[in-house]
Amino acid sequence: MKVVVATRSLEVFEALHRMGMNGANSQSALFTGQVYDSLKGANLVVVDFEDLVPHPYSTDMLRGLLTESNVLYVNSADFLTRPQHWMDEARRAGGLATDLPKKRVIAFVSYSGGVGKTTLAIDTALYFARRTKLPVLLTEFVYGESAIAPLTNPDAPHLFDLVTQVDVQPAKWNGITLAPMDYENVRDLSASLLTRWLKEQMDHHVLTVIDGHWPHALLGTAGSLRDEVDDWFILAAPRPDAVENGLKLRDELGERKARLVLNLKGGTLDSLTLNGIKRDLDLPNIKQADRFEGKLGRAILAQTYGRETWRKYERTSLVDRIGAAFRGDRNHR
Repeated sequence: MKVVVATRSLEVFEALHRMGMNGANSQSALFTGQVYDSLKGANLVVVDFEDLVPHPYSTDMLRGLLTESNVLYVNSADFLTRPQHWMDEARRAGGLATDLPKKRVIAFVSYSGGVGKTTLAIDTALYFARRTKLPVLLTEFVYGESAIAPLTNPDAPHLFDLVTQVDVQPAKWNGITLAPMDYENVRDLSASLLTRWLKEQMDHHVLTVIDGHWPHALLGTAGSLRDEVDDWFILAAPRPDAVENGLKLRDELGERKARLVLNLKGGTLDSLTLNGIKRDLDLPNIKQADRFEGKLGRAILAQTYGRETWRKYERTSLVDRIGAAFRGDRNHR
């Protein structure tokens, strides 16, 4: 049995030590990320949220995850009043059978429009939300009107209102948190204010997906959100000039983080035209891609998390386990 101890209370460790004969295996964690990473196989989490260091997730995100998961949790004061009771309850709790996906920020960019950035961004965010039931944020960096709002929720509050009005909260769409950009208004905000708000939102989410016009002053400068991005997916259409531009952008962003994705690939003629051109991923031209069935998003997630790792998440179906809430005092707050 595995117990995660996320509190500064020494009495909890002493109580677990006294019950060592019962097979308790305790693991200490004081960062939110440590608790998140320790949930695999955990039967019980003893947690005082006020003691946690909110890195890289917010305590609210972790609290929400524990509330909706099948991992039993309790605060230190209540645990110490009835330690044996909670240990007995923990033995009946199943815990998570696998690791949870790591926090990631991915961005779809290109020098030009019409290559499928928005479709891929939405498809990836939506597929992640369906498969994991974990928090995912979808935002964008555009010049002009939002590209994601018309395809998701046209009434969703845009970034200017979200950043400047404390009583306005992001809209949700099929499990995705939406933060569409209204550039004509956002351009009047300081870059630091916008960046600070977005970073706070990222701390509430396991995956952040960015649909990005490149170059963009609010995304590409040092000290902005550029440093937060883990993977840049550079999109190109199956034309030599578009691929050449993509290769240049990959060099600009650095090959360690940047991946060239050939989108909208057709048949044999495209294959012959692109023969010998180095790229990281080919995506087919899918009819009715705006139905967002996940065929494209699955390939992107396999790239950013690793093919074998993402297959593991799909095999174990996190949907069934993260989405199942315990009844009664099993989700003790």
